Amino acid sequence: MVLLLLRRKARGLLNTLRGLSAYEGVRNLAFAAAGAGLLFGLYSGFYRLLAYLDTVELIGRLLLWKLTAMMMLTTFSMVSVSGLLTSLTTLYFSFDLRFLMQAPLSVSDIFIEKSLESIFFASWMIGLVLIPFIIALAQVCGYGWGFHAAFVVLLVPFLALAASAGIAVTLVILYLFPSSRTRDAVYVLATLSLTLVYALIRFAEPERLIRPDALHVVADYLNFLKAPTAPYVPSWWLTKGLSSYAAGQTGVFWTYCGLLYASAGVVYGLLLGLARRMYYVGYSGAQEGVVRRLRPPFEDLPECRVGRWLGGGPGPAVLFWRERKCFFRDVKHWSQILLILGLIFVYLYSVKRLPLDNGDIRSILSFLNVGVAGFVIAALGLRFTFPGISLEGRSWWVVRSAPVAVGDLMRQKFLFSAIPMTLVALALGVMTNRLLDADPFTARLSLAALLVMTWAVVAMGVGYGALFPMFTVENIHQIESSLGGFVYMASSLAYVGTSIMILSWPMQMHFKERFGDAAAWDWRIAGVCAAAMVLLNAAAFLAPWVMGRRRLEAYEGP
Repeated sequence: MVLLLLRRKARGLLNTLRGLSAYEGVRNLAFAAAGAGLLFGLYSGFYRLLAYLDTVELIGRLLLWKLTAMMMLTTFSMVSVSGLLTSLTTLYFSFDLRFLMQAPLSVSDIFIEKSLESIFFASWMIGLVLIPFIIALAQVCGYGWGFHAAFVVLLVPFLALAASAGIAVTLVILYLFPSSRTRDAVYVLATLSLTLVYALIRFAEPERLIRPDALHVVADYLNFLKAPTAPYVPSWWLTKGLSSYAAGQTGVFWTYCGLLYASAGVVYGLLLGLARRMYYVGYSGAQEGVVRRLRPPFEDLPECRVGRWLGGGPGPAVLFWRERKCFFRDVKHWSQILLILGLIFVYLYSVKRLPLDNGDIRSILSFLNVGVAGFVIAALGLRFTFPGISLEGRSWWVVRSAPVAVGDLMRQKFLFSAIPMTLVALALGVMTNRLLDADPFTARLSLAALLVMTWAVVAMGVGYGALFPMFTVENIHQIESSLGGFVYMASSLAYVGTSIMILSWPMQMHFKERFGDAAAWDWRIAGVCAAAMVLLNAAAFLAPWVMGRRRLEAYEGP
């Protein structure tokens, strides 16, 4: 039966590939090319780092293998957490489980099929990132193709062990606390763990290993470099097996290879034993509904009180309350908010650690930060703002039957996204200016430009979301990767890049004045730049908004 279930998966994948349209095929090829480019970029970075460390006298190879051990330990941790997150969905909330649970199949067969699916989806992307590192390591050290084959042989049980550990934790938690709310709590905690792992890696300041003035510190830890890194964790077994193969110790290599495969078999066998006792209990409990408390009348809602204070009617306030409830009801949004906060904190920490002593260079970087922050805002807009209209789904006709104008709905979507986006922009702009100690003119110009960019990108997100509505999709990623998502992202990036180009003229005149040119400012050029910014932002605000509103007003269904 397990083979039959796996054939079902393979047949479904084949049918999906055959059913791709021309646009979807080109889009997937473009994404694949972008992924290959990213892997090549990782390879180039790893190669430069490892080649530099290999030139360090006496401890070069020790540094390489110590870094490899740390890389494998981090990978094991991330795959374990990813296995926990993935198994929550595949084992308990997958759309085909209701059909499978009613079919003449044993629970064990269903668990095997779903657990193998969880192991694959939890580990393939993280494992793929290891390939550029191993290729760079082999090239730097002069290892042949046999080294790559040895890595693949060791990688399979290593990833299976890591993902199985996460699946086991999921089984136990859902068995002890069989509730749909447990999934929400575990999802948030697991995402918070990923954020902490990312932050800890950044706070370790790995760039110090490639700074010549810090290498004497590394030399003081020669014994530390020789010591095993977590010797009882499978990551060390993988590292030791690879290093043994590289040193020609084939006996030691096969010993660690057997240890990994035997451990993977034992752990998966224990996992099946746990599943026979716990899986169906946890699955049944996870399907229960959630008790909701009665809500107060609309007049007592905080949005309505704020609306009355501002002199507005109850319609927009109720729409805002509805948007807020729908947003925070999805626990994935909570976890993504935690992840975004962590990324912002690490971004600001990286800015703080930049080795810059010249005030003018700091001011230039503060201005260039507007472009980087603008790209970040555009990416957040693609995830949160652009899908807002399409996420109405089949309830869109309920909204249209209410006495609510399309323009009011779009303004509510804009306001709901603009508030958190503005907070993110302020955090990136104000804190970066303070950390870099930018001069007053640069700080004011960059902050004002970033705020205007944020509002324009949000308006474009709502406008393009209305222009390309997709009310029948089941997954938000289908909205993001659609033609409308591509157009929105391309337009946003073009808008940010054009804004930076226009603002570079006033910045150039400002720095000429700082360097002693009394006639640096040409007010005609400054006026042209101001007019160009007004026209650019008017087009960004109005063109997608007007076209999107007209599209929604005339929408009659797919």
